[in-house]
Amino acid sequence: MLGQKVRTGMKMQEDFDKEEISKAVALLDLFTKTFCRYKYDYERFDDLKFRCDECPFQKANGDCLVKLFKIKYAPDYQDFGSMGDL
Repeated sequence: MLGQKVRTGMKMQEDFDKEEISKAVALLDLFTKTFCRYKYDYERFDDLKFRCDECPFQKANGDCLVKLFKIKYAPDYQDFGSMGDL
């Protein structure tokens, strides 16, 4: 189950359940489609504008932690996010 701890030597690892991962990725998909882009900028500028500079899930080097999570745990999830193909 999600969050179940498994001791392996000195490290603790999370044993993630596939169903729980799928739920998390679906919620992250919804997050990107609601938070990550400015909703009305498309109509004003005829182009998508993103709020990456305001996002708490952006690493210092600009990498998106939401995208990285999706790529690592659910690479086959289709139609993810508002930013197109990853």
